[in-house]
Amino acid sequence: MNIKDDLEKTLARSIVKIIQEPLLYFSEADVQQELCDSIKTIKSLKKLYPTAVRKGKNSKTSYKTSAVHREYGIGDNSRMDITILNPKNIKYIDSPNLTTNNKYLKIEYGIEVGTEKSPDTFTHLKNDISKLKKCKKIGYLIYIFKDITQAQSGSKSRDRTEEKIKNNFKNVIADNLPLNGKIKVITVLLRCYRNQVRMRGKCEIFVEGEWKKVNVNNKNAIYSTILQVMK
Repeated sequence: MNIKDDLEKTLARSIVKIIQEPLLYFSEADVQQELCDSIKTIKSLKKLYPTAVRKGKNSKTSYKTSAVHREYGIGDNSRMDITILNPKNIKYIDSPNLTTNNKYLKIEYGIEVGTEKSPDTFTHLKNDISKLKKCKKIGYLIYIFKDITQAQSGSKSRDRTEEKIKNNFKNVIADNLPLNGKIKVITVLLRCYRNQVRMRGKCEIFVEGEWKKVNVNNKNAIYSTILQVMK
């Protein structure tokens, strides 16, 4: 099962939408739904696949399920935000819990999502990386951090806010990225609500060791930068 290119292009397109219309994605659940719905448009993931769970006693037909799920179990009483199963293994599912012999299927590709509403970026990051290590192929960690304060550049309030963002988010990301290439970390900082006419840095994306300012109105620039992070 090799959907890496299609998956990463799909994720990049969704992240562009989230960056350009942030009020559509109020919560982590909103972000998850956008990503999940988009992933299900990938050709091999559009289909439903038959399981081994029969529709009734002596029935010759079985229930079907998707290869894409939210909050699927990964063992140790943990769940992953979005999971992609190998369609070839779905036929072995023998319970409504989507398990085989009481065990969850191995995750091919997985996604964990975070937002500014997480109170502790460091702990969240470490926990998500630990989960994504269970993916057979690649895990994607997508953090969309929205600064909703309106203070203008040059004000004391703005300076305090930027210091908090630096210490509690930007430095945490920069200092704790996994070295394993099987986990891709896409982190976006949005400052969409500042009360001033013009400003640079409404959108920053962490790529190749630095926070890159990207024009929020330039879809192609955002898209190509996201793909650069995932290469």
